[in-house]
Amino acid sequence: MTEKRIIATPRQLPGALAGILRAKYEVREPADSVAAPGEFAGYAQGAEAVFATAFDDMDKAFIADLPESVKFIASIGVGVDHIDLEAAKARSLMVSNTPEVTTACLADTTMGLIIAACRRFREGLDIALTGEGRGMLTPESWGQRVTGRTLGIVGMGNVGKEVAKRAKGFDLDIIYTTPRPSAEIDRAYNARAVSLDELLKQADIITLHCPLKPETHHLIDAAAIEKMKPSAVIINISRGPVIDETALIDALKSGRLFTAGLDVFETEPAPIREDLYSLPNVFCLPHIASATWESRSAMAMRVLANIDAYFEKGAPLDRVA
Repeated sequence: MTEKRIIATPRQLPGALAGILRAKYEVREPADSVAAPGEFAGYAQGAEAVFATAFDDMDKAFIADLPESVKFIASIGVGVDHIDLEAAKARSLMVSNTPEVTTACLADTTMGLIIAACRRFREGLDIALTGEGRGMLTPESWGQRVTGRTLGIVGMGNVGKEVAKRAKGFDLDIIYTTPRPSAEIDRAYNARAVSLDELLKQADIITLHCPLKPETHHLIDAAAIEKMKPSAVIINISRGPVIDETALIDALKSGRLFTAGLDVFETEPAPIREDLYSLPNVFCLPHIASATWESRSAMAMRVLANIDAYFEKGAPLDRVA
């Protein structure tokens, strides 16, 4: 019987997922929940593959420290901004992600945040927790109707398109920006491609679905916010650093923006900033857009399929590097 191929992980895996992997492979995990600094390279000696999550920061130094035996990084999740892809390519490391399987749940979460932020559910919840039976009866505490407004989608990829499908049910006028606009997208989603500047100026609700890259870091900064309507609502389920949180907090405090709905934060994996989550006109979720039984199960099966394909065929199914 041939020896099991070796997989190393910087953090302990959920029991069910680890059990499935151990049935086929030798899995090396840290003794504690997360590997201590400098510890991972030692127990990864001899491993061919590394299992990564979005919370494992695999920067240039991390990749340089990997044993020569490592040839493949299997990441669970869509985003790969936690991995220095250029450093991986320089070492001829393959990298994979788990695309598409979370799309529906991400779009559902986006619509939930739109409703919660527009209708100021955060403030309503605060009032309900006081035991008051009725509240928000004065105009300064009222929310905004969602139906019939203009939705600006930044990033018309898989998730952006699913959001557009759901937005039809609210009779939203859809504008979008994407690197590859097309008449086909316009027809399929009754949408209109515009520049980012036009979108910021025209949209009542702005949703962010772009990957985190150098060009999208702080895409929404003070200058971008200045172009938005004071009544605008901004939603982010992409990556936290796409928004300059300092500029966002200033705008929400001053009334320059109406509300925000956020599932991702610039400080991750550290805690959410108190001066952000304590604002009454911010509706925060703790990065749970994909936290459903359906999405997480599909993500696990997809990363397993990538690992199997690498060991059996020499390359993962969802290769990004």
